[in-house]
Formats: sequence, C-alpha cells, structure tokens
Amino acid sequence: MRPVLAFATLFICLPCALALAADDAAELLKVIQSNESSDADRANAFQKIGDIAGADVVEPLTSFLSDSKWSHYARVAFQKMEGRNVTLALLRSLDVVQGELQLGVIDTLGRRRDPIAIAPLAGLMTHSDLQVVAAAAVALGEIGTPAAAAVLGTVLSSEKDPERRQSLSAALLLIGQRLAKTGNAQAAIAIFDRLRSEDVPKSHLIGATHNAILVRGAQGVDLMVEQLKSRDRDFFQTGLTVSRVLPGGGVTRGITDSLDTESSPDRQVLLIFALKDRGDHRALAAILEKIRNDEPTVQRAAIAAISALGDESSVPVLLSVADDANADAVLGSLVALRGSDVNRALIQAAEPPNTSTVAIRALGQRRSGEAVDLLFRLAAAESAAISQEAIVALGKAVSPDRFLDLFALLKTAENRTRKAAVQEAIHAAVFRSTQPDACAEVLGTMIPGSSGPDREFLFEQVRTAGGAKAVSLMQEFATGADETLQDAATKTLGRWLSADAAPVLLQVAQGRGKFANRALAGYIRIFRQFEVPETERVAMAAKALQVARRSNERNAAIEAMNRFPCIGTFEQALQQLDVLGSEATAASTALTIARTVLDLDPETARAGLRRLIGANVSRDITESAKVLLQ
Repeated sequence: MRPVLAFATLFICLPCALALAADDAAELLKVIQSNESSDADRANAFQKIGDIAGADVVEPLTSFLSDSKWSHYARVAFQKMEGRNVTLALLRSLDVVQGELQLGVIDTLGRRRDPIAIAPLAGLMTHSDLQVVAAAAVALGEIGTPAAAAVLGTVLSSEKDPERRQSLSAALLLIGQRLAKTGNAQAAIAIFDRLRSEDVPKSHLIGATHNAILVRGAQGVDLMVEQLKSRDRDFFQTGLTVSRVLPGGGVTRGITDSLDTESSPDRQVLLIFALKDRGDHRALAAILEKIRNDEPTVQRAAIAAISALGDESSVPVLLSVADDANADAVLGSLVALRGSDVNRALIQAAEPPNTSTVAIRALGQRRSGEAVDLLFRLAAAESAAISQEAIVALGKAVSPDRFLDLFALLKTAENRTRKAAVQEAIHAAVFRSTQPDACAEVLGTMIPGSSGPDREFLFEQVRTAGGAKAVSLMQEFATGADETLQDAATKTLGRWLSADAAPVLLQVAQGRGKFANRALAGYIRIFRQFEVPETERVAMAAKALQVARRSNERNAAIEAMNRFPCIGTFEQALQQLDVLGSEATAASTALTIARTVLDLDPETARAGLRRLIGANVSRDITESAKVLLQ
C-alpha cells in the first residue's frame, strides 16, 4: 500500500510543482487563486510572483490585502513589483483594510518609497489611532524626500500631543539621515536644525545635533564646540563623539580651546582622550600644558595622550613628572613614543651623572640597540638601583654579538641579587633571540669553565635557545669524556622542548653508559609527548624496546604507545606478550589499542585479539578481548 500512496501523492502535487518551477506569472496566479492549493504552494507562489509579475496581476493580488491570512504575502509580492499602479492599488486598499492590515499596507507603502504616496500618507497624520499616525510617519520617513520632510515638518509645527510629536520627529530624523547619505547635505542640515529647535524627545535632539555636526563636516566646528561647552552631560558626550571623527585642524583647535577653558577635571580628562584618539600632533602643546596639572587624573590622562601625540621633545617633560605615582604611566608613554630621535633623547637622559632609571627602563623595553654601550657602562655603576636597571635593560636590548659581554657580567656578579639580575637578563636575551645557533655557540664556550648552579643555569639557556647547534652541543657533552658534563647534558636533554633531541638520547641510551637509563626515559618521553609522524612514532617505540634492559623501561615504552593507537603499535604490543615482566602491560596496551584497530583494519584486529586471548595473561583482559571479538 505504501508505494501506491506515494505515487498518488506525487501525481497530485506534480501540477503545482511544475507551475512553481516554470516561473510563469499566470500559472503562479492560478496557484494563488485556487482553493485547492496547499498553503505551502500558495505561500511559495506569492514569494515568486513579485519577482516576475507585470501589471496584469496587480488587481487580482489586491483582493488578498484584506485577507488576514494572506495579506502579508500579498504585500511582500507588491513590495518587489515595480510600477505606479502597484502603489495606487495599495493606496486604494487603505480605505478598505483596518487595524493590523492597514498598518501593514502603510509599512509597504513606505518600503516602496514612491513619492505619490506622500499626500495620502500625510492625510493620515490626523488619524484618531496613534498607531496609524506613527506608521504613516515612519513610511514618510522611509520615502525620505524633501517633500516628505516638508509634510512632517508642517504637521509637527501644529501638533501638541507628545506621543504624536515623538513619531513625527523620529521620522524627520530618518529623512535627514537618508538625505545626508544621498548627498543632499543642505536639505539634511535644514531638517536637523529644525528638529534642534523643536520640543521633541531629548534622544531626538541629540541625534539631530550629532548629525547636524557631521553633515557640516569641517564647518561644524562651532556647533561641536557648543556641545563641548554644554553643561548637559549628554550633549557634551555628543560633542566628544563627533570630535573624534570630524576632519580638519579647526576641530583640534576647537577641542584644545575647550580644554583651556574647562574647569572640571573629569571633563578635562575626556577632552584629552578625545585629542589622543584624533592623533593630531598639533594638539601636543595643549597636552603638555596639562602634564603638570595638580589634579592626578588630568596629569595621567596627559601622560597617556603624549604616547600617541609626542616625539623626542616630549621625553624631558615626561621624565620630569616620573615620580612614584606616575613612573609606570610615564614608562608606558616613553615606550610608545614614535620618532627617529626618541632613543637618542632617552640615552641623553640616562647618561651620568643625572641618570634617570625610568629612561633606562624605557630603553630596554624599546630594545634600543644604540643604547647597549651605555647600558654596559651603567651596569658597572656604583648605584645598585642604576646597575640593576641597566642589567635588566640589557636583557631586552642586547644583540647576539654582545652575548659574551653580557655573560661576562655573570662571572663578576658580587652578590646574589646582582647574579639573579644578570641571569634574568641572559634568559630574556636568549628567549627573545631569533638566532638560536648564535646563542648556543656563545653558551657552549662558557659551559666547560663553569660549575655548580652557574653550569645548570647555562645548560638551561641552551635548552631555551634550542635549534640544531644546541642539539649538537648537547651531543658533544652527553657523549664526551667529562662525566659531570654528561650528567648535566642528559638531564637537559630529558627536558628538551622539541623532538630533535631524540637521536642524541637514543645514542646515549644505546651506549650503555652511566646515564643510559636516563637517556632512554627522555627518548620515551619524546615519542609519547611530541607531535611526530605516526610511522616515526612506531619506529621510535620499536627502538626503545630494543634498547630497554629493565622491565620498568620496557613497560614505560609499551604504556606510551597507548597515546598513539594504530596498527603499528598494536603489533608492537602483541610482540611483548611473551617478554617476562612485561606481559601484563603489553596485554593491557594491546586491548586498549585493539578498539581503534577494529575500525582501521578489522582482520588485523581480530587476529591480534585471538592472539591476546591465547596468551591468557589475565582473566579480565581475556574476557574483554572475547567481547571485542564478538
């Protein structure tokens, strides 16, 4: 019965489907007018007919405007269609439809933006229903012509009702914005200025003021300044908003003039930030005037603004206010300053005898290569504070060709504090270096002559540097004759940050020396933790199993294979089922990997499970394997 029913349904729907596929307006209209059409087919027909229909379908579709179920669909079709007759049909229906349907027709008239609807919509401005008035006002706003604005303006002049005035002013604001976007600036300005003089909601006054300034462009400075001087917070904020985007030097002057006359610290701060956001360097003098302000918030705002507007001439001024309260803010501004001579000005400020520690810090954070010679001299200063700052700055600024000089400071460090500072600087220099081989080269020359904590520190820096030279250096030490260097090198390799240490670790493990076990553990860690190709992982696991002499080493390699289940590791685990001391670990690993292999290669997985069952390492594993095999 089901096939017959399916074919019956197909033949019933086929005519409608063909009509909809044909993109024929007459056929679509038949679907719309037929009482036998399904709701879905009728809705689809309405959706399509507006794209292709001509004037001949306007009257038939008009009858649906008063149908509560299909009025919306008819309006959607009308909204797509071109021609004055469509607008006239909608206008005629205004006298027929009521309530929500009438509001929908008014909305469609607005969306069509046909000027012939202006007069009829104007006639609705005195309608007793406030919703109708509001909808008509919005529709006039959508039409957006000067004529529509004139109608709304006339009605607004005589309207007393606050709610109606709100609808009218919102529509006028919309028209003004539309005219501004289409290049009719003078008409838009007239509307915005008209609204600013009316008793309308404050949000509309603010919107009109905002747009009136923007449309005027550079000619809107006076109106912008008027807002900046307003004691009303909302209008002041409006002035600030437009000041950030309005073009021209006159705008900058308007803001700085307002800053000069403003007495409120809070508003001064906001004006300073507006100048900062504009990025106009002509405001620098006005900002510098405020940097010595007694009000801390104003002073900090000025310091922040100089970071965007200042240059080398701002360096002495910033440093002059770098007290305990402002040091961090001044530093941030100095680091952000642009200009080819900023570093030179900072170097001058860092020169003895009046050395500024903030200037030293800024040189470091700016990674000023031209300051390195001075920083090395300052590192030997008698003042512990200056010496400390210079050492830290060197870690940020020194280049690889001066690493030996930096490392030499480690040998001459007289106390723990200074040594810690030098070590921090060395680590920072190595960490940020883009030349790891150069770093490793320098470190390698220092390691043999070091001892104790210094040696540990240097090895750690080799690990941080990484790269081919660092690995080669570790191989030299790990396989050399000096047992203390072997010890340190194998420890370091065990914590290596990349997989390229694996060959060296395997070499040491195969050598059966004192640190072979440690090296094997490091080797297993690499293929367990790092991303390497699957075939390489499997090969590494096999090599680890070959080298392992103790059960715990072998079991560590077997357990690591759980991290990358595949056919290769499955076979490796199965091979260890008969190895004394590793049976349980191998069985557990094989069972775990089998779940993945069943999806990859069912035959291989089943064969392996049968082998696992035959080994009968433990009852639980055997029973679990049997379940998987089912």
